[in-house]
Amino acid sequence: MAGTRRRPARGEGTAWAGELRALWTAPVWGATAAVMLLALALVGRLWMAGAPYGVLDPSVSALTSLPSALRAAAWQFATLLGLVLTGVVVATGLGQTLEGGTWSALRLFENRVGVLWARKVGAALALSLASQIATGVLLWLGTSAYARLWPVRPRAVPSGFADGAVHTSPPLPVEFATWGQAAGAIAAALLVQLLFISLAALAAALLRSVIGTLALGIGPLLVTAPLVLLPAAPFLPHRWIADLLNLPAEAQYQLYLWNQAPSDPAPLTGGLALAGGAALAAVAAWAALRSERALRPVD
Repeated sequence: MAGTRRRPARGEGTAWAGELRALWTAPVWGATAAVMLLALALVGRLWMAGAPYGVLDPSVSALTSLPSALRAAAWQFATLLGLVLTGVVVATGLGQTLEGGTWSALRLFENRVGVLWARKVGAALALSLASQIATGVLLWLGTSAYARLWPVRPRAVPSGFADGAVHTSPPLPVEFATWGQAAGAIAAALLVQLLFISLAALAAALLRSVIGTLALGIGPLLVTAPLVLLPAAPFLPHRWIADLLNLPAEAQYQLYLWNQAPSDPAPLTGGLALAGGAALAAVAAWAALRSERALRPVD
């Protein structure tokens, strides 16, 4: 009896490990490396410009703190860079599996679509978490090196004139993140990643094409991004993400390549909206994957 109970556990563990190994492909490696390098380049560009990205917002000089760097990496993976990386991961994983017909073979051995779908999601989220942590550590190491080689200029509030005298305000303090804020940002980024993964998986299930998964998984969020400047902004995922992460308004288009509309201080509302959207997209993707055409009798 004891041996009978252990076999399913070993088989399930092997299946989960296989999903992770299946993601170690050249496109995923290349996209992950490109995202990390671009995040470092964006920070380096602003550092050389004096390190501010807004008078009242945190400075990139705060990234010399590891929690702040981890929070910044989470913000990167919850915005455009993370969206593109997720599209590549789902396209080369689930999209290729569906396009090549491997999904039908998998269903012959494991007909529980929910289990197969959960493995795909779990592997993608695990890759995202590992990439976030690696990017955060690289940002921390990079900015620590910048701080030694090119110390940043202090950020000061613009001077004022009164009675012919010039009054210069003291430099603004750098806003460092705590470990709790870093952990919260990583958890929020994983929730956003779940939305990205579910939308891309739904595109893969409907189109069963690698190119189609990339186009339909990434395209809608890119096309609707300008709508955040219209009254429809509160009903868009872009705004929910900015609210949940509390992204600095000026930094959104300079450092995180996202919309530049100021976020509302309502992270709970944004988080609930994102969770609801991710759940709906995940259920729709599961339903589309469940109706496997290759396993139906020929009409």
